[in-house]
Amino acid sequence: MKPASIDPLSVLVVVPTTGGPVVLLSLKRRPGLPASAAFAAGDYRPLPWSGDYARLAASGGPLSRLADAGPYELRLSGSFDAGRSWEVPVCLAHGLVARGHSLTADPEAADLVLWATGAVDLDLAVLPGDYALLDKLARSADLLAAAKADLVLLLPDGPEAAEAARAFRALGRAHPPVILPAASVPAALAALARPEPSPAPAAGRRSALAAALVALLAATVLAAGFAMLRARPEADRPVVAVGALVPVEPGPAVAPAPEPMASPEPVAVAAVVEELAAPAGSSCRRVAFGADPPVRRPVPAEAPGRLRASRLAPDLCGLAFRAAVPGARVAVGPELAAAALPPTRLPDGAQAYFLREGARRNLVYTVQVMTGSADAYPGAANPSATADRLVHGLVP
Repeated sequence: MKPASIDPLSVLVVVPTTGGPVVLLSLKRRPGLPASAAFAAGDYRPLPWSGDYARLAASGGPLSRLADAGPYELRLSGSFDAGRSWEVPVCLAHGLVARGHSLTADPEAADLVLWATGAVDLDLAVLPGDYALLDKLARSADLLAAAKADLVLLLPDGPEAAEAARAFRALGRAHPPVILPAASVPAALAALARPEPSPAPAAGRRSALAAALVALLAATVLAAGFAMLRARPEADRPVVAVGALVPVEPGPAVAPAPEPMASPEPVAVAAVVEELAAPAGSSCRRVAFGADPPVRRPVPAEAPGRLRASRLAPDLCGLAFRAAVPGARVAVGPELAAAALPPTRLPDGAQAYFLREGARRNLVYTVQVMTGSADAYPGAANPSATADRLVHGLVP
């Protein structure tokens, strides 16, 4: 394998999926974006998981350990709707680009092919799991055959890791693939990234010594000031005398107040519908890009089968839906789906539909909660395969 510590490399980063491989086309800083975002080639709309990428690359987020804060624009050759196995290859790409390497989508122009999959935690440790490694390898075979450069792999720990490693070694490449350590992204980058230059020894010692002296002086001043504050007596406080208690004559008997009337029972619904609003000082564009979390306002039911209408106020960014019963699924009518961006998943599992800029209009749509059958959905709340239907509207 060509060592990454000598010259910058053109790296073909492969994001394997069960639908086929996706290649990273480019990764660059975009100060004009409200937050980091991921796009498919030739499309201006962020991908469904772009909000998760924005949080990953946010200032102080996990990627801040590897690269400067964004926002970044990540371009891919295709899209996929769900899952987290894109996190490891994208994190590795950030680390490589931050150290002077570049991305290429041309298999023949690549100096190195990086095939990686898996999810990460807050500290960029690779999470073990069943990532369907053998299936992803089979679907990547044609791309890997076209790329003749040396191959490096990151295979997370899981039930297929050992068998996948044997399958990769059996591909018959000119050089056997190099398997990176799977404990964490920084550990994997240690074998690929160019090391940072070490500081000059003399200057480093002088800087460290000066910093230590300044810190010691500051600590001494703070300690002296704290001692002076502790030595200063507290100001005299006036003593307030407590007057003698005055006996109170019992008053006339008062009839007990009538018990309040019970409020009507709330209308039970099988789905939780929430308005997604922009927080103060933010905008719907920032919320849709994942830069700011939305304010979530429950939409109450005003009658059986009907929710209270939502006003199209400027701060209304979209709506979120989740089932209120275990094992159920929520289906949103096409009227709302056509007026919104592709749905994204919120941290609690709710599906978020953010309204398009030019589609904020009066509309009525339905929400169906499919409880399924006991055969199709084990543990579903309703074994008779019925659907609860709710009507909701957006009004000016």
